Amino acid sequence: MPHFVHGERRLYFADSGGGGEPLLLLHGLGSRSDDWQLQWDPLAAEFRVLALDIAGHGASDPLCGPVTMADLAGDALALLDHLGIARTHVGGFSLGGMLAFQLATDRPERLLSLTVINSGPGFASGRWRLLLTLALRTLMIRGFGLPTLAKRIALKLFPRDSQQPLREQFLRSVAAADQKSYLKILRAIAAFNVRARLGNCTVPALILCGDQDYTPTAFKQEYATLLPDARLRLVADSRHATPLDQAEICNDAIIEFLRSVNAPGQGEKTEQIENNEKTDENTEKVSLEIQ
Repeated sequence: MPHFVHGERRLYFADSGGGGEPLLLLHGLGSRSDDWQLQWDPLAAEFRVLALDIAGHGASDPLCGPVTMADLAGDALALLDHLGIARTHVGGFSLGGMLAFQLATDRPERLLSLTVINSGPGFASGRWRLLLTLALRTLMIRGFGLPTLAKRIALKLFPRDSQQPLREQFLRSVAAADQKSYLKILRAIAAFNVRARLGNCTVPALILCGDQDYTPTAFKQEYATLLPDARLRLVADSRHATPLDQAEICNDAIIEFLRSVNAPGQGEKTEQIENNEKTDENTEKVSLEIQ
């Protein structure tokens, strides 16, 4: 697995090689690049797929001090510079989706497209719920350790008996994460909000959301309307970890979207999908389980 150094951190990444357009994948909190394995071969058949181990995750060095989402997004840009890539498609899941939004609002000229899976750019209201969730998670980690929290999250992500292998995969990934780095990134998430700058994201965007994700579909639909060129797709029978629990549907949606980006005029503006009842109330009820 190759590596590069940025900001005195040794960061690892995977690279499928090949001659297709680059596609950078950014994983969730407590995850690692290996967790894109169900996407790897289908996407690598058409694209040069890159996957970064975010600092403190997988084989990358832990964080030595405070960090912001802009810092972590800077690591992703440094990877592109290291490989001599001027522009890339970017796909991010949960934490990775936040980093993708950071890239899209800070450096849209470096992106060909944006795919966000079960994530968001920050909240217009109800931020106190996020802060409460992050505070409770921090207390649990400090009191009982990251593995204990991971077991609780794994059961929510993959509740079915048939999903035991996915639970085990998730727990192995968390075991490779650095607890102090995890806590530092929780603090970065608490301060993250680029929602007011979504108009800067001038590239085509795909918003994928599981119908049983922690945040309601109405939340994603609302921010998708703020993007200049976005489409939203609801994935049925999926919780937060859509790339794992509905891998085939997720892969097909990404490939279809990226093909449409490469064929001007074939994409669509944001889809209007069925809202949950009591939309305003559901948008406020943000019970996050950040991954």
